[in-house]
Amino acid sequence: MHEAGVTERILEIVVEHAKEAHAHRVTDVYLEVGEESGIDTDSVELHWPLLARGSVAEGATLHFDEAEAPFTFRLTSIEVDEPN
Repeated sequence: MHEAGVTERILEIVVEHAKEAHAHRVTDVYLEVGEESGIDTDSVELHWPLLARGSVAEGATLHFDEAEAPFTFRLTSIEVDEPN
């Protein structure tokens, strides 16, 4: 269940950035994950739709890129719909 907490924290950060950008919807979330980070990306993807439901990130696609540093796990960017 470690990934549920990690996913929840990712969502908090994404929502915060979306709010700062005055975005109404997040479409994509990009993360770097190192081989030794201990993060199960399948579990993060499983938790994401449940946790993001009802937020600006509902329906956003997660993209995982392999990090060069083995212990890395970080949010690199988000894409949002244009603010109104």
